[in-house]
Amino acid sequence: MPESAAAESVVGWSEREQLDFFSSGELLALLSEVSSGVIGGDPDVSLVEVHHRPGAGVSGVFEVVGDAETIYLGATAEKLPRVPEGTVTLEGPNGRVVVWLHPADPMLPGLGLATTPEAVGETWGGGRRLEDLRTLTYRPLRRAVMLARFDDGEELFLKVLRRDAAVMHAKHEMLLAVGIPAPVPAGLPVAEVLALRRVAGMPLAEDLMHSGVLPLSPERIVALLDSLPQGLMDVPVRESWSDRLEWYVLAAVTALPAAEQRIRALGSRIDVVLDSARRGPLVPSHGDFYEANIFVAGGKITGLLDIDSAGPGYLVDDLACFIGHLAVLPGIDGRYVDVDGYLNDYARAFASELERRDTDPAGFYARSAAVVLSLVAGARDEEDPDWETLALDRIVIAEELLRRA
Repeated sequence: MPESAAAESVVGWSEREQLDFFSSGELLALLSEVSSGVIGGDPDVSLVEVHHRPGAGVSGVFEVVGDAETIYLGATAEKLPRVPEGTVTLEGPNGRVVVWLHPADPMLPGLGLATTPEAVGETWGGGRRLEDLRTLTYRPLRRAVMLARFDDGEELFLKVLRRDAAVMHAKHEMLLAVGIPAPVPAGLPVAEVLALRRVAGMPLAEDLMHSGVLPLSPERIVALLDSLPQGLMDVPVRESWSDRLEWYVLAAVTALPAAEQRIRALGSRIDVVLDSARRGPLVPSHGDFYEANIFVAGGKITGLLDIDSAGPGYLVDDLACFIGHLAVLPGIDGRYVDVDGYLNDYARAFASELERRDTDPAGFYARSAAVVLSLVAGARDEEDPDWETLALDRIVIAEELLRRA
């Protein structure tokens, strides 16, 4: 793709306007014009997914179908520290959009390595043949996870980071050293890509769907968090969901402008509770603790994933993260028929344990509500015409959790 001049954000381009532009025919037409210089003809462009990072901006992934070739483009309205060669800058109605040919993400230096089969085989194959390579997750400018499967049956998860892959490797080693079943690294990072081996068991999310009884006791969950190593206290602190409440209020309002008054009122009520609630001591924390990141077998924890945010934090925030994500599961899949009962069991046990540790249960429920509020904008799905209904349901769930406070 042709080189562009450095782009700067234009003051006044709201994130609501960015979302509208990314879903517009105007941007699709511009991307078709840009793509014709790469694959020729008059390509058909469609939005695959859009990502809104509150306070930063909107990014998206687009599929471009030509006569003989399909390519993917990444695009962002975020202000980048620099716009590298190989990108194109397009003028939107109120700002600029930087576009790149996937996988040349300007903030993920190792994405090209992790998405090229020959390079993956050479770097992590050890003489084995790579049988499959697929993308599990990709958030433009943020991170990606690839799954590589080799001919001997081993699977590696290739975690593509912006930076600090060595720190991530050290965190895994730190948890493994104290007996926490984190994924085992398959060597040192390469180009900010960390390869991790599969853990045993199944995601707790799956067990919650199919088990007829509480699949993991609250006591085991608290014991796991209590066992996090003290070395995590030396890692830089990251803000929790409740610390970024104002940004998630903005994101929810951006996604659902018709519900702005209700969303802002909810955020204000959460703030009132948090202002006076005892948070407890600063301790080693996971930072993204919910059912998809916990693997289990036979009622025991067999894996703890996604420790990107692990560091100094608060037990109440980890437990609130767990409750907030648990609360939205029935809206995602109707097979979570027992989750409402499980949520009550977990919430009562966690609130009691936190009170025993001089942490205010009211703050626990308010923080759980803040987590759900942070998930409102994430309900947006360009392929689901009913996504707004799901987003509104999450506002109701957050209000119900706050009432428990």
